[in-house]
Amino acid sequence: MFEEYKKHDVAVYGGYLSDVSKLMQCTSGGIATAMSEYMIKQGGYVAGVVYSDDFYSAEYILTNKISDIDRLKGSKYIECDKKNIYSDVKRLLDSGEKVLFFGLPCVVAALYKFIGTRNKNLITCELVCHGPTSAQIHKDYVSYLEDKYSSKVIDFSVRRKKDFWTPGYLYAKFENGQTFEKPFYETEYGYGFTVFGRERCYDCKFKGNNRQGDIMIGDFWGAVDTDEYWNRCGVSVIFAETTTGDAFITSIPGISIFSTTFEKAVKHNLMVIKSKVKHNNREKFSKLLSKKGLIYASKHSLPFKTQAIKYASTIIPDKIRPMAKKLYFAIKKKA
Repeated sequence: MFEEYKKHDVAVYGGYLSDVSKLMQCTSGGIATAMSEYMIKQGGYVAGVVYSDDFYSAEYILTNKISDIDRLKGSKYIECDKKNIYSDVKRLLDSGEKVLFFGLPCVVAALYKFIGTRNKNLITCELVCHGPTSAQIHKDYVSYLEDKYSSKVIDFSVRRKKDFWTPGYLYAKFENGQTFEKPFYETEYGYGFTVFGRERCYDCKFKGNNRQGDIMIGDFWGAVDTDEYWNRCGVSVIFAETTTGDAFITSIPGISIFSTTFEKAVKHNLMVIKSKVKHNNREKFSKLLSKKGLIYASKHSLPFKTQAIKYASTIIPDKIRPMAKKLYFAIKKKA
């Protein structure tokens, strides 16, 4: 099934930051962080997405400061404010500056359309995209946590590492010193991300051979401990889509990268070549989200039987709770 796509890339790698302590602070293999540090140390700029100061939204910034890299770390699962990022990047390129641009494939395509041509000083890095969700979902959940803990959020992540690479935890830290931590897909935010995608993401035009960046990166899902590129603290999949991208990624110090095949890289990363599939509960969830917000929509858009088992599993005795939990997930899978 990969034959029509496998010639698109110059090379494919699995890799990670060699420094374990730095790796544990990153979402997957830390390759984006390594790329950003390298570009800035070479005198260039980095364009990427950060959370707003109040953590209620996400937005693009363009920076040449190493101190901003911590803000750029981590996945942002929502639509972001692009501000003047395209014109700001073009202005720097026109003045001869080097720029590393991170974005979803559609955003990278939009950048190229705006500047009108390839530029030797521009390196674009696409992110393997599962389709961003509504900014309302993110805002509603942050607001919900702040109400629950009676304090403002001062740090937030949807993909924090706890012990090792997986599972990813939703994490929030508050002004009053308290913290919240729970596996992402066990939260209402995780459910909302799964169910509610943008309509255009169900027929994405920038998959497979229509990827337009120099590089594409993501989690190397499917990597196992027998693979030479395995690291239990996180592994990135890296597609060098152009010779420019390949030359850039292979010149970065402080990372360990290993050649692999397109088949291995895409087998558990089908979003490289396929669009997001619309969830059966999307329309019901969408209506409830617009009227009642995320928490209500998450609780009331699940099939009735699934809700009933999920509730029962929280009130039954500890001794038989594992059995109830197993039954709940069995029903959820069929729902």
